[in-house]
Formats: sequence, structure tokens, C-alpha cells
Amino acid sequence: MTDKEKEIVKHYPESSLLVELAKNTWNGNINAVRVDFFLSDRLKAELRKLLDKDIKSIFITDSDVRHIKKNHGQGEARRGQENITPEDFALIPAVMNEFDTAKHEDTDRKGNKKVLFIKKVNGTVYTASVERGNNQIGVITLWKTKARSGA
Repeated sequence: MTDKEKEIVKHYPESSLLVELAKNTWNGNINAVRVDFFLSDRLKAELRKLLDKDIKSIFITDSDVRHIKKNHGQGEARRGQENITPEDFALIPAVMNEFDTAKHEDTDRKGNKKVLFIKKVNGTVYTASVERGNNQIGVITLWKTKARSGA
């Protein structure tokens, strides 16, 4: 993690919990865990605008971490992305709360809306996808790419 990334995550106490959750999951721990994290006023307002609902909680579970590891933890170069590591999870609260871009991506058959949050940090673009449930949203995936020159 770069010095700039370390400086960003200092503002989010839940970052260390997210890294520990990811490390434990990477090592095969199968305990059911859920970590909730802080919503800034800016994030609440953006979610209200995109989802037409007041969101009171954002969380990630061990199942979500396993999904991210399986789908984005290795072999990402062939898709033009970088592999996600447990340390990347520390940045999720910053990606959500200090996003550069947020946009509605999709709505599934059950009516759950997916939203992408994008944040450029030190030459790397992090993207977190969340899905709305009942007054809460869960982080369902995370990926990262190198920022394009001039971007």
C-alpha cells in the first residue's frame, strides 16, 4: 500500500477490519462475518438520488470477499485489470465515501439495483459494485485497473 493510500484509510477505522476479513477469507477461514461501514452525507445523498431510497447501512460479508477473491484475485491481467489483494479491501470505504463517479449499472429481476462507485487513487482506479437490498447495500465486487495516461 502506498503512502497516499495509507493516508486515505486512516480516516476509516473499519479499514483494518476489512483487511483482516479479506486475509482470513484468503486463508480459507469460512466463518460467517459481516462488516458494516460508515456512510458520509455525500454518499447518502448520492444513494438517495440513484436508488430513490434512504440507505442506512453498507456492508460486506465473507461470501462477498470469497466472490472477489475467486473472480478478481488472480489472472486479472488478461482482462486489463490488476489482481485484488486483501490490502485493497482497506480502500473500500474511501471508494464509497470519496467516489469520483457513481452510476446506476443494472437492476436485477428482483428489483435490486446495482451501483458502481469509482475512485482514482495514486494512479490506480478502484471500482466497487454494490447492490441494494432493504434500506442497506452490500459490496458485491471490487476490481482495480491502472489509470490511463491523462485520465
